[in-house]
Amino acid sequence: MKGPIFNQDSTEFFYVHSADEMSGELVDAWVDSLSAAGIGTLMSNTNAMRANYASKVWETDWHGYDPAGPDDQPVLKYLTKEEIPGTRQRLDSAKKLADLGIVFHERAFARCRKHGIGCWASVRMNDLHGCNLEDSPLLSTFYKEHRSLCRVPYRPVNWTDRALDWAHPEVRDHYMKLIKEHLALWDLDGIELDWMRFGYHFGIGRELDGGEILTEYIAEVRNECGKAAQRLGHPVLLGVRVPSNPETARNLGMDGAAWARAGLIDLIVPTPFWATCQFNMPIHTWRQLLTGTKTKLAGGLEIRYQPMPGGPATMMSPELATGAAMAVLAEGADFVYLFNYFLKGHLANVWETDEFNRVLKAMASLETLNQLPRRHAVTYRDVLAPGETPDQPLPATSTLCTFRLQTGPKPVGRKVEALVELQTKATPPALRVNGVLCGAPRSEKDMVMLYAVPEEALADRCHVLEVSSGELVTVVRVELAVAKSG
Repeated sequence: MKGPIFNQDSTEFFYVHSADEMSGELVDAWVDSLSAAGIGTLMSNTNAMRANYASKVWETDWHGYDPAGPDDQPVLKYLTKEEIPGTRQRLDSAKKLADLGIVFHERAFARCRKHGIGCWASVRMNDLHGCNLEDSPLLSTFYKEHRSLCRVPYRPVNWTDRALDWAHPEVRDHYMKLIKEHLALWDLDGIELDWMRFGYHFGIGRELDGGEILTEYIAEVRNECGKAAQRLGHPVLLGVRVPSNPETARNLGMDGAAWARAGLIDLIVPTPFWATCQFNMPIHTWRQLLTGTKTKLAGGLEIRYQPMPGGPATMMSPELATGAAMAVLAEGADFVYLFNYFLKGHLANVWETDEFNRVLKAMASLETLNQLPRRHAVTYRDVLAPGETPDQPLPATSTLCTFRLQTGPKPVGRKVEALVELQTKATPPALRVNGVLCGAPRSEKDMVMLYAVPEEALADRCHVLEVSSGELVTVVRVELAVAKSG
């Protein structure tokens, strides 16, 4: 395997290209763009609740959709007016490519081979997009007919309550059909079971028993990978995406460390869910848990940046992505794994093509990343097992607020600046970094303070920031920025 690893959502290609543009050459050009960005391995996502190609065992995304029909046809009638144009383009484009006899994944994998990019299919194991609607092109007939099998049937409060309960064999069988089809059809280097879409697979309090079910299931998939390897004449690896914290993963039935020790998986990707990229993932702990196994470790980077729950959010900047990737590799991961990093989608008008290529290429190694400017930030953990204590450092209200950041190699000879944002205007607090007092801040805005960090404060791997004041202050954002090398 090679990094960085790039997960391609099952819908993005069709959202950003019209039906008239669909062709095999367009798929080739898209893969060429991944090569230009230095991508080492493609995880091509094949499904949400439906398949985005002409599957023989699952409904397609365009099932029940009439391209010539009105906007109030059954599969569209529950969407908002704003959602309909984009949805229609996605369905029109996916159907057109299939009508041309082109399977997106098959064509993409063939092009990947020419560039030396690894070819993996990624299967979302419990996707819930659209689950709050009565009908939608995102909802499969299987899901609509089996809503009674949801994991929390007594309180459909949020999306994850509506997830299918994997304790039911019909749910497991449904997904196994798709997995087997992938392994029978395509020349794959591996298949990924994406348990983080949407991360909750069993009834409350039933997750540990559920973990035994998933272990048996993964063993069955491992066996199917072996059959595919015999057909193809080369190994077909098995990977999983799991929650960023190993204890949470276990408490939700996704004991990736146990799967690795049992020799069932070749790649594990600890990751947040969606709300925010997580800069302080316990990668070092994962590395220790994998000692003695052959399982590779990748740290998952999400595309959103949100310092605190319910607070302002943006897309990740190049500097933030570099900082998060730096922490992942410095703490012991083999690869950086990118989720939802779409230049024409989420990052349109946010990243330029040149900087996208430059940053992603650098993610191949710690040494190349260390040449770039980077930014480390305090965020929170967006996946918790029922009953776990929230892990959200911000907002923090006190006369002394302390924050810890994983920061990679010591930034010797480089300008380093700390950012502290307060909720309300106040006398600028004092800041110590690793116990060293910084000078008075300069204000970027009324409530955003920027502090130059002295050289003697800098350290390897970790920086601790202490914000102190003679009055109560509420801190809502904390960042540490490292200037470009040289």
